[in-house]
Amino acid sequence: MKKFIPNANVDYFWEYEYGFGMDFLKSLFQENYKRVYSKGGDGICDLVLYNDKIYDISFKETKSMVVNDGKSAFRDADKDIVINKIKDGLNQLGLEYASNCGKVITCRLNSRFIAKIEVVKKSNIPV
Repeated sequence: MKKFIPNANVDYFWEYEYGFGMDFLKSLFQENYKRVYSKGGDGICDLVLYNDKIYDISFKETKSMVVNDGKSAFRDADKDIVINKIKDGLNQLGLEYASNCGKVITCRLNSRFIAKIEVVKKSNIPV
């Protein structure tokens, strides 16, 4: 996880985006991680392929942490596994995080930036 360095002295949130996908997610999910450049308007998608399911993982800036409710994903045990793996990775980095409704995780990257990580199940790979 060399390129995704929380607590780094960065000026802009987007400086974290590439490292989050290509370093952090790739180190967690290895061959199950895929970065897709969509031509249909979706832009760059960070995907995790797990048990024949596709999860799109978005990474955006937010202004506040969610309330940690301890809920799991409704009717999708595989999504819970993906989310727990991300939370374990954030924990290894020593980051403060909270999850809500089994699909959103927020984490404090440094004193200026809070990230919102959202995991959404997709029916197919964006093209």
